[in-house]
Amino acid sequence: MKVLVSMNAFKGSLSAKEACSLVAQGFLRGYPEAVVSERPLADGGDGTVDVLLEALGGYPETVEVTGPYGDPVRARVGIVDGGKTVIIESASCSGLALVPPEKRDVYRAESRGVGELLRWAALRGARRIIVGIGGTAMNDGGIGMAQAAGALIRDADGRDVPPGIPGLFSVASVALGSIPDTFRDIQVIGISDVSNPLVGPEGATAVYGPQKGINPSEIDAVDREMKRYAEILGRDLGRNPCDLPMAGAGGGLGGALWAFFGAKLVDGARFILEETGVFEEMDECDLVLTGEGTVDSQTKKGKVPFAVASAAAERSIPVIVIAGGLADDVIVEHPAEYSAMFSSTVRPMTVQSAMGVSRETLPFVAEQIARVARIFSLRFPSRFETSAGGVVVRRGPSGPELLLIEDRFGVFTLPKGHVDPGETEEQAAVREVLEETGIKACIKGEIGVTRYRFFDDLGRPVEKTVRYYLMEPLSENPRPQEGEVSKAFWADARQLSRYPTYPNNRAILEKAIRRVEELS
Repeated sequence: MKVLVSMNAFKGSLSAKEACSLVAQGFLRGYPEAVVSERPLADGGDGTVDVLLEALGGYPETVEVTGPYGDPVRARVGIVDGGKTVIIESASCSGLALVPPEKRDVYRAESRGVGELLRWAALRGARRIIVGIGGTAMNDGGIGMAQAAGALIRDADGRDVPPGIPGLFSVASVALGSIPDTFRDIQVIGISDVSNPLVGPEGATAVYGPQKGINPSEIDAVDREMKRYAEILGRDLGRNPCDLPMAGAGGGLGGALWAFFGAKLVDGARFILEETGVFEEMDECDLVLTGEGTVDSQTKKGKVPFAVASAAAERSIPVIVIAGGLADDVIVEHPAEYSAMFSSTVRPMTVQSAMGVSRETLPFVAEQIARVARIFSLRFPSRFETSAGGVVVRRGPSGPELLLIEDRFGVFTLPKGHVDPGETEEQAAVREVLEETGIKACIKGEIGVTRYRFFDDLGRPVEKTVRYYLMEPLSENPRPQEGEVSKAFWADARQLSRYPTYPNNRAILEKAIRRVEELS
């Protein structure tokens, strides 16, 4: 079985690369014959730079810019293709995760750092700038970003509007300023983890404002000002992003990128799937595992698990989603693209506790999934083989003795092997006993048949039927087959429990002993 593991980050707990590694390790514990490949993913939010750099090559640089509340932060950017492409992660300079929950203030939060990174990339010679829009702290409509990049956004008195949400309330006019000159012939691509428009019940303020800290009683007022700002963009720039899909990403950052830079807004997860070559790798797989920290109804709006599941569904490949937690809405309305969903939270606990044990629980759940997959794979063999073997019994000084071998895995078992072309099963059994133990023997009767399933060297399930015959030895001294058998010896039939063997062999051995006792 070929398995592709493509996980997003578990925010606050695991990077995408770490999550992939843990899932892959767990799966291989439960299904050691599987071939597992890892492709960490992102969707435009936290981890986007790392994922794209790992897939595309290049190197990171650190740039000091303005953080979400005006303090300096060191943002990590990706340099690809000799600097022709620069990858910016808005979360690294204007991200919600940069500030502890108790210190967050969405009213003050601004996107200025994103604009500073854009300008930095343009001035160092970039011809393509990829901007990950997700994971941000602000709801400023991208005003801070545009100002830092060179735009003029003024109030009724002709002054620059203040940062954060107050800027939305005071904006009266906009102009491109120096943006056309600075960004001439530069392609800007905004990759988004959501598809929300800028305003309205599905817009940036209504959906994500409460998560960022906007007072519910002020949602409508802020949304009205966001709409007014969009109309000003339409009036002054000829580009109104009100109803534009993905314009609501990053608290309106998506709409500003489109309005001021003519940026192409794309589904972040799908963009990264294409850039990293996951589609091609997926074509060769039997199963895909994906997931992230929380899977809920919003996951369908541009997050990694749904993008992966959609791509796999197009190829008729099953997808299993492993989340840190599953929200009630996704449990009630199970997306058809998900073949199955699992939570890595294995017992009731707080979110903080779940994050603390994710390195243990995530591979554990992956291992259980793998064990189930392995069971069902073995239930449907792709090939059938026939073998024959011998239970050679002699009368020892104190009772019956059986001829056993110790195989290369350290397990005590019976001599057996393939039935060669033109050979009967009886002939094969006699030959295998001689080859593996050096003992000549003759058949006294048939004992029974065992069947077992295993995976061949290519990982394909095989069912083998082994027919065993009761035999009498014609020689006395065993000689193990070199390279195949570690030991060949006579064992006291009454002490077989001393020799660990395969479960199906135990039943054959016991049946042989009863036959010997009946014949005695």
